[in-house]
Amino acid sequence: MVNGKEKLIVAIDTNEFDKAKELIDKLEDSVDIFKVGLEQYVATRGKTVDYLKEKGKKIFLDLKFHDIPNTMQSAVRAAVRDNVWLMTIHVSDMEGMRQSDQATKEEAEKLGIEKPIIVGVTVLTSLSNQDLQDIGCNMTTEELAIKRAKLAKEAGIDGIVCSAQEVDKIVEACGKDFVTVCPGIRPTNASVGDQKRVVTPKDAINKGAHYLVVGRPITKAENPSEAAVNIVKEIENA
Repeated sequence: MVNGKEKLIVAIDTNEFDKAKELIDKLEDSVDIFKVGLEQYVATRGKTVDYLKEKGKKIFLDLKFHDIPNTMQSAVRAAVRDNVWLMTIHVSDMEGMRQSDQATKEEAEKLGIEKPIIVGVTVLTSLSNQDLQDIGCNMTTEELAIKRAKLAKEAGIDGIVCSAQEVDKIVEACGKDFVTVCPGIRPTNASVGDQKRVVTPKDAINKGAHYLVVGRPITKAENPSEAAVNIVKEIENA
């Protein structure tokens, strides 16, 4: 049976450090992996990352690095020194992805620690086919996600972030060992919010997703720990 706690990543949806600490404390027994995104990281100046390390939790640093290769390389090295478990870059130019992967390996080896997982963002789950057309892209979200996943694998990074709606096609194209991280996960009867391409935990796991990112259905719940436990059960019943 799938271990649901090893698959669930909770996104910390607050820009206040005290509220982040309170949420982490509430979820301490039910969640092992937490995502710290751009808003949270900048607003708290990284203090939440330090607090998660004190708690012995796995950290998904979701800053989506996207810059010239030299800058991306420096950024991922800094993330390795922060001892994060997983980090994101954008699927961009091949050289930028290759250098990010190589820098991650080198820095981890130098520090004598396990190399963090590095995944590339394919298509944001807030984007629709119409959104892509509006910016001059004639592909569908699925077509673009699959194309970028193949580029990420060719560049040598560990995996990608994608909607669970296309994760089965990406597994087919890139193999079962290619890590897939899926945001936009909503349990049955949960509010969709601003996400346009959402999937239930059970369906995402059945499609081949490795990790599921869940935010508001847990963080905004009356009882966050109970909500997390219920999602873990849904994953394990897939």
